[in-house]
Amino acid sequence: MSVISSRPDKPPPAPAPESPDQELWDALRRCEPSALGELFSRYSGVVHAYAVRHTGSYALADDAVQATFITAWRQFSRSDPGPLQHDSARAWLLAIARNELRNTTRAKRRLAQFVSRQPTPPHHPDHAEAVAARLDSERRILAVRAALKRLPAHERETVELVYWAELPLAEAAVVLGVAEGTVKARLSRARRRLPALLEETGMEETG
Repeated sequence: MSVISSRPDKPPPAPAPESPDQELWDALRRCEPSALGELFSRYSGVVHAYAVRHTGSYALADDAVQATFITAWRQFSRSDPGPLQHDSARAWLLAIARNELRNTTRAKRRLAQFVSRQPTPPHHPDHAEAVAARLDSERRILAVRAALKRLPAHERETVELVYWAELPLAEAAVVLGVAEGTVKARLSRARRRLPALLEETGMEETG
C-alpha cells in the first residue's frame, strides 16, 4: 500500500461529531475549558497524522500536536477570532499546525547543527516491537519525504494537505491562502512528477 493515500478525488466525509463544530466554536469563544478538550478529541488525530508525514517523526509530531492546541487556546483567550468561517474547524487547526511545524523545522535545523559538532554517543538499540514498528513507519515516510522534497515547496505542502491530511480542496485552499483552482493545478503538476521521484527512492506509488 502506498504511503501516499490513493483516496478518490472527493474523500468520504468524516464521521459527524456529536454536536456541530459551530456549537463547539461558540463555546471556545466563551473560553470554556471543556471545549478545548472536545476540540482535541475531534481533531488531534488529524493534526498528528499531518505532522507525522510532514516531519517523518512521531516524536516531533507529538510535540506539534501539543503546540497546535496550546496556540489555538491562546488565540481564543487573547482575542475573539470571530465566527467559524467553515463547517469544520479542521482547516483552521491545520493552518496553526503548519505554522508550528515551520517553527519546529527551524529549531530542528539549529539543533542538528549543534549535534553535528558533538562526539557521537554510544548506540543502545531498543528491540521492542512497538519501537521497531514506529521506526519502520518513519523510514517509509522519510523515503516519501525525500521524493516530496524534490517538488517545489508549494506543491509539496498541497500534497500533504490533500492526500495526507485528506482535506477537501476548498479547505486546503484556506490553509494555504490560495484559490481552489490553484490547489487543483498544484496537485496536477505534483502527480505528474511523483511517480518518477518515488521510483528513484526505491518506492513505487501503488494508488
